[in-house]
Parts: sequence; C-alpha cells; structure tokens
Amino acid sequence: KGTKMLDKIQTKIDQLEAGKKLILGVGIKAEDMQKVVELCESLESEGNIKIVNKHLNPKSNNQPDTLMIQKV
Repeated sequence: KGTKMLDKIQTKIDQLEAGKKLILGVGIKAEDMQKVVELCESLESEGNIKIVNKHLNPKSNNQPDTLMIQKV
C-alpha cells in the first residue's frame, strides 16, 4: 500500500516541469511521510529535484510533515 503512494508521488515529481515547486505531505500519514522524505532525498542526491523547504513537526519528534521540492 505504501509503495503505491510512493509511485504516485514519483509520477507527480516526474511530471513536474523544471523550476516548478511541489508541496508534499498534505494527506500523508506520519509513518508514510518518512518514506516520502527518503524518496525525495534520494531523488535530490541524483540531481532530479531540490528540497527547498522541510517543515518539521514538533509534535512528532521533529519529523517532517511537509516538504517543498523543486524540479531541477
């Protein structure tokens, strides 16, 4: 189930035009968010996107609850 969500996010990111930003996290469960962060960090290390902003949630041990990414 989690992978399907990641596939959806991957597709959204793939369809972004260069320079466009996308906010991820709305409607994503906290336990899934960690996987989203890992996906984005891996895409960032490959040079596909840039993580512009990471909003940390103090209620959940400062785990990111939203990420803003930009297509490179």
